[in-house]
Amino acid sequence: MKNLKGLNIGGLNIEIPIIQGGMGVGVSLSGLASAVAQEGGVGVISPAGIGLLYKEHSNDYLKNSLYGLASELRKAKAKTKGVIGVNIMVALSDYAGLVETAIAEKADIIFSGAGLPLDLP
Repeated sequence: MKNLKGLNIGGLNIEIPIIQGGMGVGVSLSGLASAVAQEGGVGVISPAGIGLLYKEHSNDYLKNSLYGLASELRKAKAKTKGVIGVNIMVALSDYAGLVETAIAEKADIIFSGAGLPLDLP
């Protein structure tokens, strides 16, 4: 990896210019994201389908999604000092709430796709 130059994005130093893809429905969670970040890349958590994994929190899928994202971000941040991002699809039903949660939990980067984030909070 000595031949790869690091990245500087908005004051973040990314030692290895690799950004983990945000894979939803239980793939890109705190474990994978923190491992990638620990190695010098950008670890990414995907909230797509995350509410399905946090059903015990409440009977409300959207509330579970916000709770799950906050929980996964806290776990990832506790495991590494590396860069942790969130991949939030604009097409998700609570896009604004997920962005606000990512900001409140101090995600380093937000990636938005699957639509144009015209109303990014």
